[in-house]
Amino acid sequence: MEHSVDFIRPHLRARAAGRVALYAGVQINGAPHLGTSVMQTAAFLLAEAARDRFGVPAELRFGALDNAPYETRVCPRTGTQYTRSYHHAVGPARIEELVKRFYGGLFDALSAATGVPYTVETYTQQQQVPVFRAEFLASLASWGLLRWTLAPSSGHVPVSFPCPRCGWLQKHGEGTELLAADAGRARFTAVCLGHGCYEAEVRPDGGTYVGLTTLHRNAVKERLADRDAALPVIVKGADWAGGCRLLDEAFLCFPGSVRPPARVFTPVILSASGAKLSKSLMQEGKADLSPDTPPWMLDATRWEGTAEEYASMLHRLVSLMLSEPRHFERGYTTSEVVRLLGRDGWA
Repeated sequence: MEHSVDFIRPHLRARAAGRVALYAGVQINGAPHLGTSVMQTAAFLLAEAARDRFGVPAELRFGALDNAPYETRVCPRTGTQYTRSYHHAVGPARIEELVKRFYGGLFDALSAATGVPYTVETYTQQQQVPVFRAEFLASLASWGLLRWTLAPSSGHVPVSFPCPRCGWLQKHGEGTELLAADAGRARFTAVCLGHGCYEAEVRPDGGTYVGLTTLHRNAVKERLADRDAALPVIVKGADWAGGCRLLDEAFLCFPGSVRPPARVFTPVILSASGAKLSKSLMQEGKADLSPDTPPWMLDATRWEGTAEEYASMLHRLVSLMLSEPRHFERGYTTSEVVRLLGRDGWA
């Protein structure tokens, strides 16, 4: 390949699509680290390359994961974990503020630099859409096969529904039971730590909030994306390759299965030990970072310049990675990034 985006050319020809939509996720449970920013910058540059190389409009669609746990409780008797999401704990206005704070300036600057438009939609908004809920119901119809594909070790794929009185739900769905399901609705029972048993109903036109695990959620979202007239291209960090193997197999579990979407994996940023930068590891002090790692690589809000300067630095860095497919199909330690940026006067 001459460019890492060229892999979508056969998808465009097979689908005869007139435009391209790239999908990427946005975590709002804390400030992004450099690995997240590299993935998002790569999404803009890949969209720009698709537009320029293939002559089709390209856009970015970011999914803001406001279903991430905000707080956790543990049942003292059983040890069962209960969580409450950002959406249920802080509400839509605060979610919008967090997205704007962590990503608004960067996205606006990258959009201006590349000419690629973008939208941001929360998971809460996505799961309310009738076609999303219809795809969720379709997944239950194939549950006997699908659950073992998404969870090969146990076959247990939690489906959780927040308590209608307090918004808390069982993290691993131990007490959730499917009572009945068809294309029109599904009925479940679930358990709240504070309010006991309750029923939840999901319909295409409404019902309860649907909480899905990462792989199940992505399977539903990717099947939904395939309904769009635009060619869907999924953008994820390279550490996601193993999970996407399961997603590709999950597509085969549905009757009349469609072809899995085109996927592109962006470089991961690694610590000195070779582990990727991770919010959880950094919060626990286990990231094993080299002494030359500047603070802003761990927390983008610690960048001392403007959002435009941060975007410009990322644009140069990721453009260098995209200059040769072999450079893009690899990981970079924080020390290597410092060296590359120092060469360009950005360290």
